[in-house]
Amino acid sequence: MRILPGGAEAPQFVHDAISSTCPECWLEGCGPLDSCFGATADALECLSPFAESFAAAIWCCGSPIAFPLIYCFDSDPHTNETSGWAISMQQAPAREPLMCCFSMVCLPCGQYFVRRRALGGDMTQYRLWQGYHDGPQCCARRCEGAPITIRSGSYREQDCPNAFLCLEVTFLGGLCSSCCAFDVSRRLMKEERDLGTDPTEARQEKCVDFAGGIASSISQWACCLQVTSCCVGCCAPDGEGAQECSAEGRRASRACWSIARTLYKGMWAIKIIAIGCMSAQMTQEDEHGKQIPLKTAPDSMKMERENDISYHQY
Repeated sequence: MRILPGGAEAPQFVHDAISSTCPECWLEGCGPLDSCFGATADALECLSPFAESFAAAIWCCGSPIAFPLIYCFDSDPHTNETSGWAISMQQAPAREPLMCCFSMVCLPCGQYFVRRRALGGDMTQYRLWQGYHDGPQCCARRCEGAPITIRSGSYREQDCPNAFLCLEVTFLGGLCSSCCAFDVSRRLMKEERDLGTDPTEARQEKCVDFAGGIASSISQWACCLQVTSCCVGCCAPDGEGAQECSAEGRRASRACWSIARTLYKGMWAIKIIAIGCMSAQMTQEDEHGKQIPLKTAPDSMKMERENDISYHQY
């Protein structure tokens, strides 16, 4: 019976498939390629400890301690201290500590109350995601008629807006339901009250985007290493160099996955803290900010909401 990488015994169908697919030279030790695999294993053996040490060294980047890293990024040039908000995002936790903590500890419940604040308590104005996600989603973007196409206002939300809002912040957006609901509330309040992007908010977005790009690239490398090492180990069970290369490849893959997981956890921690601060800021804005009537944008300009552009009428 063939032994898979990691020591597990492979089922008979795996043995048959490999025997019928892989060339005989592979099954007998890869011939001249075995020395190449050995050299690759040596290179990976040198790199893997550095990757493992780096993964252990950046543990703080996977915790709330990572939040100050957002100040390594510049705010957008068009932002100012408050960008029109009653208080800045940095002042919000001190002004509304309960709302800030509540939104971080219980994200769905916090976003339920934030949306009500954004609507001024008037739930008759509620629509599913306030219409920001109307149109084809998922498979419907590629194939007309496939699920899902969202049409807010057509689901009789006005009959039971509180129930629909509960579903929106907990379920309808999948694992990101609460974050999606927050983004809608934030955009709604910005447009209604002609507010800009807070400097700290801009820094947070740049930090998350930067870390997300790195984590995505490292995850792809980890996946490639994992698949390649598995294939080499299965197809060349008798090659000493191939087996060593397979083992070192799996070790390097584990180190890459560890780095990526740390970065993803750090992104999540930064996002949650930022949501708590911005929720507190929005609560202060509802209580003490300048009240501006809801603007009605022309139909030709509604799609521009996707780019978060504010329109001014003179």
